[in-house]
Amino acid sequence: MSGKSKQLSFVADEETLALINELKKELKAPTTTAVFRKALAIARVAAEQAREANGVVTVTGKGQPAGEGVSIALQA
Repeated sequence: MSGKSKQLSFVADEETLALINELKKELKAPTTTAVFRKALAIARVAAEQAREANGVVTVTGKGQPAGEGVSIALQA
């Protein structure tokens, strides 16, 4: 990273704000910026995996048998 920061402004509804606050706890992210950074990192990994799997990513929990996860189509 270059160390430079730019301000980003957006409007979020109450549902989105609640989700951000939930993710702060779940992702152990102290700030909204940290939530976005972690979410973007997860999205990057998902996009890379989707390229290798015809646009579909399957998320499974630790110890969960293969095939019992949630499949997400990232490409239309």
